[in-house]
Amino acid sequence: MKTLIINVMLLPISLLLACNSKNQRTVAFIPGTYVNQAQSEYSIASDTLLLIRDEHSDNLYQIVRGTGFQRIKDGKMQPKEYKVKTLSGIWDEAKQTLQLTQDGSILVFQPDAQTLTIGTAIYHKLN
Repeated sequence: MKTLIINVMLLPISLLLACNSKNQRTVAFIPGTYVNQAQSEYSIASDTLLLIRDEHSDNLYQIVRGTGFQRIKDGKMQPKEYKVKTLSGIWDEAKQTLQLTQDGSILVFQPDAQTLTIGTAIYHKLN
């Protein structure tokens, strides 16, 4: 009986420690460079995200998004165009997501797959 009570008491503690370990692993995974490529009949695009953790706050991140794309007009490739945006995000520990403050987009990280997802777009982390 005593063993049963001890096991019941230790179970929530074990689960909490396992979750914290996963949370810390995800937070450690976030900083870095992620890439995505997409193509349609109208354009070809390459996206690069550079995620940088704020030095002064554990839950703030700076995101530099570089996009290069070529429009396809009448079946012909147009000159390359580039855009760079600097965004900010807030890490939500409870949801394990990073939310962009500009438009509310949610970034979901999968450290095991070395990816992050924004909507339906999957970005692969560069090592």
